[in-house]
Amino acid sequence: MTASATKRSIRSYMRKVKRGDKLNILTFATHERYEENLCKTGHNFYSLKVGGKQWDAEYAKVPENYHIISSVPDYIDFDLVLSHTSCERMLIAINALSMTNSLDKMSVPMIRHCHILPNPKVDMSLQQQSLQYKSFPASVNSFISEFNANAWGFENEKVSIVEHGIDTDFWRPDDSVVRDNVALSVVNDWANRDWCCGFSLWCGTVGLNTERQLPIRVVGKNPGLSEAAKNTDHLRQIYQSSRIFYNTSLHSPVPTVLMEAMACGCAVVSTDTCMIPEVIQHGKNGFLSNDPNELRSFLELLMKDEKLASEMGQEARKTICEKYNLDRFVENWNNLFYDTLEGIK
Repeated sequence: MTASATKRSIRSYMRKVKRGDKLNILTFATHERYEENLCKTGHNFYSLKVGGKQWDAEYAKVPENYHIISSVPDYIDFDLVLSHTSCERMLIAINALSMTNSLDKMSVPMIRHCHILPNPKVDMSLQQQSLQYKSFPASVNSFISEFNANAWGFENEKVSIVEHGIDTDFWRPDDSVVRDNVALSVVNDWANRDWCCGFSLWCGTVGLNTERQLPIRVVGKNPGLSEAAKNTDHLRQIYQSSRIFYNTSLHSPVPTVLMEAMACGCAVVSTDTCMIPEVIQHGKNGFLSNDPNELRSFLELLMKDEKLASEMGQEARKTICEKYNLDRFVENWNNLFYDTLEGIK
């Protein structure tokens, strides 16, 4: 071990982090707008480039405190590792930290935060997926909801819950804009992800390419079907100018785009799946159903009744502002960061 590495090891060991200190967190790329919000905790995030997902600037600008790195530098004292869902990336972090010769590979506490559900399409039972997930080491397992945690088999285990947060100062209505009487959907690669995103359900309920076709607008990466949002400002304008947001997800805890649309005052029609009923109260801040005929009738009702759509849109925004605001999100994440560090002292 080199003298500089020895010095750094002693400094790391002696470092005493207290609440309010800026932390150095090793992480990996996941959902850009989620990480953009996470950066508002004020800490330094170092995102290690590995195969697969990388930051896409079309979805959000890279924050100043989000640093994309190709290897783990030995001059930074990392306080935490944060891996979003991926177990394999946690092992990558352990190996990368141990190769610096300056930290014991188990000396940095690791938070695994899960956004997704077990995949019914893989050649493993749900129980096998749960056991595999639990077999990877983590100081703290956190989830976006109790529904999410229970789906992975953590009903009787100690976990942390950090619900989604939406920047309601950015994602907001524009009262000067007249909303188009359309049903907006925002999704990528829809047809190929029919099993989880409900493309067939959407086609049937909106009557795509038939005499029954409702006024629709699709945004995302779906060649021949949709337009792409140029950036987040453009996506916000699309939400603001659409009366209805139509979500057909079948196997997603709660789509971020659904919550962004609610924050922008869209009236929502959605499938009644996963944790969506925790966000949408049927008949108050949106309509829920898994029946294709009912979903279509709700779309038609909101297209006919502008006043009802406006009232539901206001209730939708109120829900996001009260329960899923950014301040609460930042506070919950900071509590999790510091609680994790205090728990391993």
